[in-house]
This record gives sequence, C-alpha cells and structure tokens, in this order.
Amino acid sequence: MNETKEYILKTSLMLFLQKSYKDVTMKEIVEKTGLSKGAFYHYFTSKEELYKEIVNLFFSSGAIDYSTFPKDSLLTFYNYYVEHMRITFQKMYELVGLSDDGKVAVNFFLIMFEAIGKFPEFLTFELEQHKKDIQAWIQIINHAKETGEIKTISSDEQLANLFLYCTDGVFIRFVNSDQNTSYEANLLCAFDSIYNNLKN
Repeated sequence: MNETKEYILKTSLMLFLQKSYKDVTMKEIVEKTGLSKGAFYHYFTSKEELYKEIVNLFFSSGAIDYSTFPKDSLLTFYNYYVEHMRITFQKMYELVGLSDDGKVAVNFFLIMFEAIGKFPEFLTFELEQHKKDIQAWIQIINHAKETGEIKTISSDEQLANLFLYCTDGVFIRFVNSDQNTSYEANLLCAFDSIYNNLKN
C-alpha cells in the first residue's frame, strides 16, 4: 500500500474510533492528516469512500482461508484456528495501536458493526464468510466423528455452530471485561472444554 494512503487510513481510523462515522467531518480528517486538500483528494474523494476502505480492510483481514488449516483432527484444527485469530488480532492492533486503557484497541471492532448497519454490502460479505466458516467446521467435525476422535449425538452443523457461537460469545465477553487474559486464551479454554466433552 502507498505510504501516504496508509497514513490517511490510519489517521482517519483514529478519528472514527474516537467519535463515530457521522460525527467525523471530511474537513476534520484533512486537517488531521496535515495534507493539502489536493493531496488528500487524490486518494479519497469522500468520507464514505474512505470509511468503506477502512472497513473493507478489517473485513478482509478477518476472512479465513481454511485451505491452509490442518485436516488430521479437530484438536489440531481448532488450535490452528485460535492461532490464526491471535495473528489477525495482532495485525489489527498494529494498525490502530493501543491506548493506555486498551479501549481504542477494542473500539475498532465497533466500527464493523456500525458499517454493517450503514452499508449492506458488508453484511453480505459477512454472511458469505459465515457460510465458509460453517462448511469448514462441518467437514472437520464429520472427519473427527468418522475417525472416532469424538463421539456425540449432535449433528455436524450443530457442533459447527457451537464452536462459532463460542467464538462470538467469547469476543463479546472479552470486549466488555477488564481484559486480564487474552481473547485467544479465553477462546482456547472454551474450545478445550467443548472438545473434552466430545472425546470418545
């Protein structure tokens, strides 16, 4: 990415984190970057265009390529998943930085929820990604049943949803807590608990 464009995105993002989409003006963004209007508008011609690019960056970084995941067992699969989440969070933290109280690092996730309400295409993107998530988890759960790794009367889809609901639930608890432990540590603990109750 072009350095100037990246600088604009980071500067704008910090303003959106401190306020909200509707409360940040284009004039304020331009002034905060210190660029001339001509230089700024060379990259972005509207606040909406800029905001969409920021949100797209978040959604794209959160998309998971399951083709790289190990397929030998559910245990290795979900451990790899947790590590993937750790790396993703780290990249996002590096993008926005951390405030002393940790709130800025958490607030950037709220931008995604605001974007889903404002721009329907992001909801479509999220729903498509969820379908991919479900299918990947269904496949590894089915394999784990066939190999005898786990034993359960629950359907593959029910278990896939359980793991994914757990991912979302742990995240919601994480952003509303004092964050004494990492999101990944909490998620792994929850996954281990589910897995240990499924083991044959």
